[in-house]
Amino acid sequence: MKRLMMISLSSLLLLAGCTSQAEPSVSTKQASSIAAMNRADETSRKNKAADASATKSDGQQYRATDDHITSADKAAQAVKQVLKNPQQQIFVAVPTVNLDAQNHHYYQVDAFAKTSSGNRGHYLASYFVYLDGNITTKQVN
Repeated sequence: MKRLMMISLSSLLLLAGCTSQAEPSVSTKQASSIAAMNRADETSRKNKAADASATKSDGQQYRATDDHITSADKAAQAVKQVLKNPQQQIFVAVPTVNLDAQNHHYYQVDAFAKTSSGNRGHYLASYFVYLDGNITTKQVN
């Protein structure tokens, strides 16, 4: 009986050693495909970072349908138009025309949150509306 148990235990240990797992293998074609996907992913990440950097330095860019902005009121209307007329914001245009560093004229329009009573709330953002209808969230240096 003892001998039978010893043989069974030896057989079990022997079988356990024979069931080793094979290492997974990747074909050359699969490796090339994975490398191409990794390169594409890295390029995509770099492009997104470059876009974010450009947005940070240039601000958001918009284009109004009115390409002949002649007053502060028209500038405020242009900002409303490009933002799709948000109901929870109030737009206040600075009444004077300004010059940027490249001597281009623009109007500044400030956006404020609208309170529940309909009054002007806290400041949200400034928009710089150029006379040709270009609108940006950063001034051109």
